[in-house]
Amino acid sequence: MKKLVLFDLDGVLLDSRTNMEQAWAEVREKTGLDIPFSDYFPLIGRPFRDILGCLGVTTDLTRIEETYMAASLYFLSNAAFYPQNEKALALLQRNGKTLGIVTSKDPVRTKAVLSQLAADFKVIQCPASPYRGKPAPDHLLLAMAETQIDPADTVFIGDMETDHQAAVRAGIDYIHASWGYGPAILGIKSIKSIRLLAEHLI
Repeated sequence: MKKLVLFDLDGVLLDSRTNMEQAWAEVREKTGLDIPFSDYFPLIGRPFRDILGCLGVTTDLTRIEETYMAASLYFLSNAAFYPQNEKALALLQRNGKTLGIVTSKDPVRTKAVLSQLAADFKVIQCPASPYRGKPAPDHLLLAMAETQIDPADTVFIGDMETDHQAAVRAGIDYIHASWGYGPAILGIKSIKSIRLLAEHLI
């Protein structure tokens, strides 16, 4: 059985699509960026600057990022945890699992979100230079190093192809959260709710 259970945040523990859409609308209004949310959303799971690169945005990056982050914090009340989160996380902890977060959300917003969740995450990894964000494996590897738990004893729960790619590259098992934002991945175990996930892992 796995000892370390690592979670992505958006789409796995937090339903933040409305929050993202509002923040992106602020970016479009205040910076004049003419890219619809429907183009932005499929790229989530990567660090924000990487998403901008995928969208072909090469100028005014700091203003765009600062506008998005400020709006996302302002509209944070429009992001909600999925039902049964706390019970499922508590069940995992009672059964001796070490919990962690590996997210592409920046540290400020991650801290604001997790302060509202009664769970003891032993490791929290957010994008930080010089390490690469997902789909690179860097932060998954750092999480295992920090907790001193081997890849064979670790599983990552995500909802996007970038999460799956990061897990493969880190050499750890991956479970797809089918309640999240990304489509099912052929040949990869998919679970329908966080409650079922917790029961599966204990």
